[in-house]
Amino acid sequence: MLRKMIGVVAVLALVLPAAAQETPIADHAHETVVNVLQLTPDQVTQWDALLATRKATVEPLKENLQDIASQLKTLLADENPDPTAVGELVIQARDLRQQIAQANQEYIDGFEALLNEQQTKKLKFLRAANKAVRVLPAFKLFGLVPRDLGAGPGASSQG
Repeated sequence: MLRKMIGVVAVLALVLPAAAQETPIADHAHETVVNVLQLTPDQVTQWDALLATRKATVEPLKENLQDIASQLKTLLADENPDPTAVGELVIQARDLRQQIAQANQEYIDGFEALLNEQQTKKLKFLRAANKAVRVLPAFKLFGLVPRDLGAGPGASSQG
């Protein structure tokens, strides 16, 4: 596994300069992850390699998926679309989505494998916080969670 990872990192080191043309938002987000998880330079290099691998794998699959969606749209615009052709395209699209999901899961698994115990705990905390963010508006609405930092628990700006 380690040899395979080192080989991937070496090969991708040639590809990374081209992939490094990111947006300022992506650069800032990358730096935020590095800082919050306190990734080492080696971890950053390995993470960048995982990102490049995922991009190289997923981008062509997304393009194929878009092509299939276009074909399906054209086919369904016909008055009497061929059910077999429609079914084949739907199955192809499903297969591509599964491949994309697998590539994303491999990326996540690879990233998690890079982390030490403390970094893993931080990532798990952030994932839990992400789930909480979705429900917080309901609790804020009823004053069960403060709407701002100045209000205490149970405080409500409602009359």
